[in-house]
Amino acid sequence: MLCGCFYAVSPAALDSRADIPDALAKFPSGPLNQFLRLISSLPQGAAALDAVGKVLTPLQQGLADAVGIDTTKDDLAQSTSCADVTVVFARGTTEPGNVGLVTGPPFFDALKEQLGSKSLAVQGVEYPATFAGFNKNGTEGVPSMTAFINQALTTCPETKVVVSGYSQGALVVRGTAASLPADTMSRVSSVVTFGDPRNQTAITGAEGKTLTICYENDAVCSGGFITVDHLTYADNADEAAQFVVGKAQG
Repeated sequence: MLCGCFYAVSPAALDSRADIPDALAKFPSGPLNQFLRLISSLPQGAAALDAVGKVLTPLQQGLADAVGIDTTKDDLAQSTSCADVTVVFARGTTEPGNVGLVTGPPFFDALKEQLGSKSLAVQGVEYPATFAGFNKNGTEGVPSMTAFINQALTTCPETKVVVSGYSQGALVVRGTAASLPADTMSRVSSVVTFGDPRNQTAITGAEGKTLTICYENDAVCSGGFITVDHLTYADNADEAAQFVVGKAQG
């Protein structure tokens, strides 16, 4: 979920359970503090960062397992029935599965609730999501996201396709949108990015149907270091879901 840079998470500031943000409070304190301490002292260089990433990914999967979060969604890959709304989502750097931990799953839960009787399909983008990949602007995820968008539009022409991503996944969204034909992007219902490193620039072909959620104190959104705020976009799940439902109904 993280970029190839130093992290401004202060382990001292998170020693107390009371200091843990609400969005992270559901996770067991021991593994959570281990995770936060690791990202507070990352080494320089893509190779060294990706070596730490091999520890961060299973650690986050353990956090997911502890609270029953499914980090993999494969509705398109498994050719499930066409849904009213289909989300193609790209996780952030080092996140487990194909939809990650801290942003994707809460967003899907909120969307499912707000859709009511309407059906939801979710497909995670298959890509490495490494620190080195962040420095490539998320281009490694573009082929997978492109293929799943095309599959959804072709196989289920009535579904409302939502393209979304978090952190490096937001860069995947941007790269994909820039590479798709205008006609394809015109058929996308909405685009949602969280913790988007390029939030101040428009997403190609998504004018009037984009929601970009970035905290003022999330320095990633201005090209800077990681803060705890970057890990708390679960707090905006309802806002994002409401936007998607509104566009789908429009």
